[in-house]
Amino acid sequence: MQSLNQELSDYLPDSVVSHLNAFAGIQPIEVPEHTRRLLELSQHYSDLTGGAFDVTVGPVVRLWRSARANRLSIPSEQTIKECLALVDYRRVEIKGRSAFLTKRGMRVDFGAIGKGYAVDRAWEECRALGITSFMFDLGGNIRVSGEAKPGMPWSIGIRDPFETESNLGKIEIPDGWAVATSGQYERFVEIEGRRYGHIIDPRTGFPASGLAGVTVLAPDATTTDALSTGLFILGPAESIPVIRKAQVEAVFIPDKQPTELWVTPGIQPRLTLFRDAKVRILPGW
Repeated sequence: MQSLNQELSDYLPDSVVSHLNAFAGIQPIEVPEHTRRLLELSQHYSDLTGGAFDVTVGPVVRLWRSARANRLSIPSEQTIKECLALVDYRRVEIKGRSAFLTKRGMRVDFGAIGKGYAVDRAWEECRALGITSFMFDLGGNIRVSGEAKPGMPWSIGIRDPFETESNLGKIEIPDGWAVATSGQYERFVEIEGRRYGHIIDPRTGFPASGLAGVTVLAPDATTTDALSTGLFILGPAESIPVIRKAQVEAVFIPDKQPTELWVTPGIQPRLTLFRDAKVRILPGW
């Protein structure tokens, strides 16, 4: 975990990603295997979501991070437009052991995929050591192996986005599978009476809206991390082709009350509710 964080964190000035960002538009730099693999995976999920997931969203994320810190005003449309001009995953070049951000000012941000990737590496290490039954959880990015106890599969709670101290229900996780949730209910800021979340739509430069939470169930944690963000940004209707192509399952919770859960058909037999909430198949499925 420490090694991956040192390589992938944009908060650390001496990380590989920080060096890659510093040389944007100047020259390619040699990057380690994990950085290169994660850049390639990020391009895959960007293609899959039509750019709703974009690892080069860094300039816009940095802009809104500053806005959340000062809480005084949102970024101006002109500033957002300038930052959006630097966001384009297709301008990341990967050749051999080198990577290059082709425009000065571009920034890679692995915040929406790095934890899931780290969970997969940890999961593989545990299995290689002969451990058969375990759950690995890194900041809500979860992958399981085996059973919680004989005859009982692992399960995770679905947080109530409107009453965050409690769960709406739980989902059973198949052996080897992973789960991740993206939501606006923990990290947000209120500016001039309006709430802005931390999940930025790289197509508009503004925080995504309309959903309170999205949970994705998939065979690996890299996929759940990236797609929970991507599907949150796309919204339910645009997400259906992505879900079918990626062969994952998902739960959408619209940002409205009374609480509803919109689910893919494969989730239903694995879902147990703890209290009243309307569950229906994802509209348009």
